[in-house]
Amino acid sequence: ILISVLTVAGLVLMLLNASVRSESAELRFQGQTQFVVNESSRAIVRLVVERVGEPVNVTALVLLQGEDTGDFEATTAAAFLLSSESSKTIFIAVRDDDIPEADETFVFSLRLQSSSNDVMVGTPNTATITILSNDNAFGIISFKSTSLITVEEPRGRSQYVPLTLLREKGTYGTVTVNFEVSIFGGPNPASEDLSPDIGNITIPPGRAVVVFSIMIQDDKLPEEDEIFTVRLTEAAGGALLNPNRSSVQIKIFRNDAPIRFSKSTLVVSENIGVISLSVTRGRTEDGLLIGSDDRTVSVAYAVITGNGAASATPLEDFVDLQSERMVVFPPGVHETELRFNIKDDNIPEIAESFQVVLLEETLLGDTVLMTPSVALVSIEPNDKPYGVLSISPSPIQPHVINEDLTPM
Repeated sequence: ILISVLTVAGLVLMLLNASVRSESAELRFQGQTQFVVNESSRAIVRLVVERVGEPVNVTALVLLQGEDTGDFEATTAAAFLLSSESSKTIFIAVRDDDIPEADETFVFSLRLQSSSNDVMVGTPNTATITILSNDNAFGIISFKSTSLITVEEPRGRSQYVPLTLLREKGTYGTVTVNFEVSIFGGPNPASEDLSPDIGNITIPPGRAVVVFSIMIQDDKLPEEDEIFTVRLTEAAGGALLNPNRSSVQIKIFRNDAPIRFSKSTLVVSENIGVISLSVTRGRTEDGLLIGSDDRTVSVAYAVITGNGAASATPLEDFVDLQSERMVVFPPGVHETELRFNIKDDNIPEIAESFQVVLLEETLLGDTVLMTPSVALVSIEPNDKPYGVLSISPSPIQPHVINEDLTPM
């Protein structure tokens, strides 16, 4: 009977001890459980696993939840806590690769591998590790080509020059790139030749190539060669600019050579014979060369006279010596002449004039019409148009009168 009583008492004591231990041992993370690190071989996260309650031997596992993306040297770590140890440190090493990645957050959870049946997993039992964007996850922006682009200024229309941007490395997120156009030493601001001269380009997620266009405008202004620089100035949204390929130049060849008369007026005598009116191509008012001259250009002209006495009459007062009313400049030629024959007659005439007008709507080629585009030719009065005063009849002998006797 005594043995039976002792046996029952031992069983009860064992059950009581097991009940106490099962409710008093717990495994959990200690301290920091949220980490933000850069992707680097030197980035190591320290996780402390602690056991509270009864001192028992326990093996804890720290496991990565979800897919293994290769961002860590190992996704599983084990910690064996002896009954004499209350905590253990686990190290999780970040793997440095060359893959562009945006911010990534990973969750590691605490699990029991083996222990006495009296240990439970408490809280906190998860830890998060955020690896910041790396390896240019949002891209490095540059021009695809930085070679000089040459164009001609269009006539009467607009022309677009496509420019290609590359987004190298990563393509995460939406990024924006600002640009501006400048000209060095030009007579006019860039906005008069190119549009837009400032702006931005948006590159959506996943896009590695984007094309935008700069419009070349027909400004009808005589110009020499002009070189414009399109420069990327800033990137937003996490992207960077490639400093070695952040600009490209556009060259617009000299254009819009001006056509004009050398003089706007010419006064001649009736007996001068043949006169010449000089018409120039590609010269400023000061005689300096400007604009293109490598192609043939032309413009028609008209001769205008009136009906009054002060208007010269074609064929009677002057003759147009051109076979056709067209001014033509072959390549490389900057000056030509219009010739008119002033007819000398015996008819008394006051000053008479006629006009030679260059017609803008007839321009052909890379040229523009500038002032003076009208030349006025005046023929001086001739053949005594105002008459000759004389006394008639002219006396043959002197005529003597008596001042007192001759009646008035």
